[in-house]
Amino acid sequence: MKITQIKTLWPENEDFRLERLDTGEQYIFIHMLTTAALSSDNGISVCPAGSCICYEPHSYQFLAAHGKQGLVHDWAHITGNFHKIALQYGFQFNKIYQMSEGSFITEIMQAAELEVLHSRPHAEDICTMKMTELVIKMMREIENEKAEIIMPEMRSAMLEVRAKIHMDYSRGWKVDEMAKLAHMSPSRFYSLYKAVFGVTPKADLQVIRLEHAKVLLAEGRRSVREIAELVGYENEYYFIRAFKSLTGKTPGKYTRI
Repeated sequence: MKITQIKTLWPENEDFRLERLDTGEQYIFIHMLTTAALSSDNGISVCPAGSCICYEPHSYQFLAAHGKQGLVHDWAHITGNFHKIALQYGFQFNKIYQMSEGSFITEIMQAAELEVLHSRPHAEDICTMKMTELVIKMMREIENEKAEIIMPEMRSAMLEVRAKIHMDYSRGWKVDEMAKLAHMSPSRFYSLYKAVFGVTPKADLQVIRLEHAKVLLAEGRRSVREIAELVGYENEYYFIRAFKSLTGKTPGKYTRI
């Protein structure tokens, strides 16, 4: 990967307008510090300060100032296998990202700009590391912002509800019964549970049931049918399928390990 051109805090007047029908054999990364009109896979839209986008090779690009303040942005033209870095960390090309705090982007790009400007030894390697750092921090900030939508007191309440469900794991729980513990509608409870724990309520309950089943199987004192009933499965064969799906082994083979 190589940065061929890079500028930070680059100003343009209020009449600035750039259109490329084809960006050629290069990636173009842009970080806006003012409101601007940007093209993406979803068309052209007016985006606030903090917006970022990276166009992949042979894309359509449109960029224009919006308002009398003109346009200020950081930008870089990149060649080579930038796609590999993006793919590794889940960064998508031709997609507009909104960053509530993007000062780190300018700082990272300023460091890369100095390397390109002075052509220091191993500058290309350092620029690769800087762009990797930029992508990682962007994606981490986006994930953090998603997580912060859930207030701490709500997260704490969901943890209490989850503990109650897990304490009574053999019960034939339905989502609406779980939701009542949290004083929520089933749909709201379902979406919030998945947001907090990264798994649906039913899938989470199944995991805790099967973890208890492992302990009972290791004791070797009960049949598979008895264990299935003890951990909340009315159907022995459904229990066997669920157990194999989680562990890769049937309960019978698991006890012979």
